[in-house]
Amino acid sequence: MATMSLVKKHWFKGVLAAVVFAPMYFPSIARGGATDVPQQGARASGQAEAFAAQADDPSAIWHNPAGTTQLRGFNFQAGGTFVFPSWSFDPANGGPGQSMNMPTLIPTVYVVSDLGTERFRIGLGIGNSFGLNEEWKNSGPLVNIVTQAHLYVYNVSPSVAFKFNDNFSVGLNFNIYWGDLELTRQVPLGSESGTFHFRGEDAAFGVTPAVMWKINDRNTIGAVYRSPFDFGFSGDARLKANGMAEMGPSHSHVYLRMPQMATLAYAFRPVQPWKIEADVVWTDWDVVKNTTVTSTNSNFRQVIPNNWMSGFSYRLGTQIDLTSKLALRLGYAYGQNSVPESTFSPLVPDSNYHLGSIGIGYQLTDNITIDAAYQYIFRETRHIDNSVNSPAVNGTWHNSFNEVMLSATIKM
Repeated sequence: MATMSLVKKHWFKGVLAAVVFAPMYFPSIARGGATDVPQQGARASGQAEAFAAQADDPSAIWHNPAGTTQLRGFNFQAGGTFVFPSWSFDPANGGPGQSMNMPTLIPTVYVVSDLGTERFRIGLGIGNSFGLNEEWKNSGPLVNIVTQAHLYVYNVSPSVAFKFNDNFSVGLNFNIYWGDLELTRQVPLGSESGTFHFRGEDAAFGVTPAVMWKINDRNTIGAVYRSPFDFGFSGDARLKANGMAEMGPSHSHVYLRMPQMATLAYAFRPVQPWKIEADVVWTDWDVVKNTTVTSTNSNFRQVIPNNWMSGFSYRLGTQIDLTSKLALRLGYAYGQNSVPESTFSPLVPDSNYHLGSIGIGYQLTDNITIDAAYQYIFRETRHIDNSVNSPAVNGTWHNSFNEVMLSATIKM
C-alpha cells in the first residue's frame, strides 16, 4: 500500500509536468517565430520567405492566395523541406548537458487551376503549419520533462481567388487542420522510474483572406490574414512502471489556442529582371496564455500558465533573373522571441532568430521548373534562471537549423 501511495503521489506530479508540454507545437521542425512553419516552397524559401507580394507559383496558396490569379492553366507543385536541427543545453548546476539532433522532412503539395477562365482561380494546398518532432535521450537532465514529443498538423486548404482587373486580386483559403499529439516522458517513482504517455487527436478550422494590389509594373503590395483556431486534443493518458499496475488509461482533453497572424508585404522591381521584397509578419502569440486540461481522472485537471508574447518577424528577399531560364535568390529574416523565461521549456526553446537564405530556380522545359534553397537559422543564446516548468531547464540553451528545400512545378 505504501508503494501504491507513492505511485499516486508521483502520478499527480507526472501528469502536471507532462501537461506543461502540451502547448508546444512545432519547435523542432522548420521554424519561423515561436512555432510557426513558414517554409512552404523552395522559391519563397530562397528569399527568406519574403514572398507574399510576389506569390507567383502554386505555393501562393500558402503565402498569399490572391497571387494565384497570376497563374494560367493548370499548375502543380510538389516539394519538401529537409530540416537538420541542432539543440544543446548546459545546466546551470554544472552537471552533464544534453543535445538533440532529429532530422525531419516536411512535404508540401499545391495545385492551382484557372478552369479556362480569365478571372477565377481555384486551388488546393496540403502542408504543415505547426508541428513537433523530437527524440531526446532516455537519460540526462531533461528526462523527467520530455523523452519524445510528436505533433503532426496537416493543413488542407481549398482556395479560391478572383481578379477584378489587371491590378487588383483577392483570395481566400478554407483551412482544415488535423492534429495528432503524442508526448512521452519519464516519471520518478521513488527508487523506480515510470513512463508517462499521452496521445490525442483533433480537427480545427480557419480562413485565410488575402489581397494583392499591383500598383504598376514596379510596385506591388500584398496583405494576408490567418484566423486563429483552437485544438482540443482528445485521447488517453497512462503511466507504466515495472512491477506496478498500469495507471490509466484515463480519457483526457488538452485545449490549445493557436494565434491569428497578419502579413503586410511590398515588392519593388528597380528593373524588370530584379525584384526586392520586404514582408512584416505579426503573430498574436499573446493568446497562448494558458493550457487547459480536463480528464476523467481528477489529477489530470489543470490550468497551466504559458504567458507567451505577441511579436513580429521581418523578412527581406531578392530575386534576379540571370537568364530567361535561371534565377538567383537571397534573403535575410529576423524574428522576435515569444516565450518568456518564466515559462521556458525544452519543447520551445525560443529566442530571437536570424535566418539567412540562398536559392536558385531553373526552367527545365517550357512546362517544368525546379527550385532549390538553403537556409541557416541561428537562435540567440538564452540563459534561463527561473523557469516554473522545472529547475532542470535552468542553464544555457543553444539552437540552430540547417534546412534544404526542393520544389518541382509543372504547368499545363
